[in-house]
Amino acid sequence: MGNTNSTASNINNNNNNNNGKNDEDESTKKKRELILEEIIQTEKSYVTYLSAIQEVYIDPLRSGQYKSLIKEDHIKSIFLTEDLLKFHVEFFTELAICYNSFSWSNDILPPNSLTKTTVTTNQNRLSTVTTTTTTFSSPNSKPQKLKEITSLESTVAITSIFNKNQENFKMYSNYIIGYDASVTLLARLRKKKDFSNFLEKCRNDSRCNGLDLNSILIMPVQRLPRYVLLLSELIKQTPPNHPNIKLLNKCLKGIKEVTSFINEAKRDDDNQIKTQQLQETIIEKVNIYESGRKYILDGEFFIHSIYPLKEEDALLKRLKKYRSSIKGGKSSNDLTEQWVFPDEFKVSKETTYYSFNDCLLLLQKGQKSILSLKSANRVWNIIDVSLSSKIRVIDVLDIFNFTNSILLFMEKSIYFVQLKNIDKEKFIKTLLMTKATSDWKDLDNDNNNNNNSNNTIATDDLPSVLTLRPVTESSGSKGFFSNLTSSTTLAASSSSSSSSQNHKKSQSTTTPTKNNGKLQNKTSPSQSNPPPPRKSTIFASSEKKS
Repeated sequence: MGNTNSTASNINNNNNNNNGKNDEDESTKKKRELILEEIIQTEKSYVTYLSAIQEVYIDPLRSGQYKSLIKEDHIKSIFLTEDLLKFHVEFFTELAICYNSFSWSNDILPPNSLTKTTVTTNQNRLSTVTTTTTTFSSPNSKPQKLKEITSLESTVAITSIFNKNQENFKMYSNYIIGYDASVTLLARLRKKKDFSNFLEKCRNDSRCNGLDLNSILIMPVQRLPRYVLLLSELIKQTPPNHPNIKLLNKCLKGIKEVTSFINEAKRDDDNQIKTQQLQETIIEKVNIYESGRKYILDGEFFIHSIYPLKEEDALLKRLKKYRSSIKGGKSSNDLTEQWVFPDEFKVSKETTYYSFNDCLLLLQKGQKSILSLKSANRVWNIIDVSLSSKIRVIDVLDIFNFTNSILLFMEKSIYFVQLKNIDKEKFIKTLLMTKATSDWKDLDNDNNNNNNSNNTIATDDLPSVLTLRPVTESSGSKGFFSNLTSSTTLAASSSSSSSSQNHKKSQSTTTPTKNNGKLQNKTSPSQSNPPPPRKSTIFASSEKKS
């Protein structure tokens, strides 16, 4: 708790140093006073509802006639407010003591008492219930009003209380992360008649003010944004050259930083869940959920055609010739879609992609076996995997009847695709950003090992999904995905695959090739760094001029 006398002294010192405080118009002063009052009043209301969750819902479910309605684990999963209540009781009390000391304020009284119920069991297993009542901390006597203190100076005391509690606000991350699961579990349990009747009874309790549980549980999600709004309004009612403006801006910045921290924690948790869900729905016996791997993006695209990498030069020459003919205003019956994208490479299939910080996965819907233990509605086959550092993208612009289309270069194949439900520019930027930061294992492998030590999926005994990456194409290969090893072979050869790959990385394989009559060494695509990504201006320049 803050020291009221110390706060008063600081405010009075600020007051003495501010010679222009009487120059303000009454309208601005009144607005500021109303904002400060709203901060305190909304905090009081918020604490009242948090205590209602404890008194009306949690305590009865842990003792008495409703104890057997739901499990203790369910209580902990649905009601994540107990730590928040403890903090906000103290936070509100400190704000109220400070606010009640202002010369212009009306006293804000603390909410009703909070009743806590504890259950003890003796050796004969006969339960006895002990109920204790704890009132919110409040000043033992009415605080002495500070003399000649205006709302402009009083903002210093209020914002100082916010500033010193910034670290405590971070506890909201646990609530925000668990909120969706909490609401989902509540909806499922609500289908039980007895529990549904209990919820309705609680709703009619006067302490809930007619609000159902969902309406109260959403309040912590909205609380930090409400602080941001109120503090922003307080800054608007403060002269920009006043000394208090720095403290107010620091306070607002601190709350926004906490909000960003919580949003980032929530985003990481959501991404982790997506990776877990994918792990549970793939057919191949490989490990998607590896330490340090982070989900970035997923979606669908339509694959028009697939080309082996050796077709790259021929494909780009056809595209360039077609663009040149458009630029020159020439029309030729030979430059058709079938000529640019030959039918022999056409596949016409829908594909799902998952982009991670180190790799890109292409997936197709698989047939769900009767013996499959997978419970998800969809099961996936992995059709291609490529390291992010090996990926290239060419924006081919709109061509023929294809819009939002690109050429996607992976480690073995080239895909001519049409993106669905995502802007092409965003997709390309995401891949390039991932490519630039794909050395994640070297940067923070140790930290990620610690952060993921509590994974719920046992995948350590599975080979990495990166074992599905293409090997060097040989003359005997059949089809573009013939290199993908069967799941049974993968499981049996995980250790040998890993050591083999490490050995290959230490070697440099070159193949002599002709270039304008000269022999030069050309490194195999699967064993070397690819050329830098091609810019969309390859074809964009001619398109714009036309």
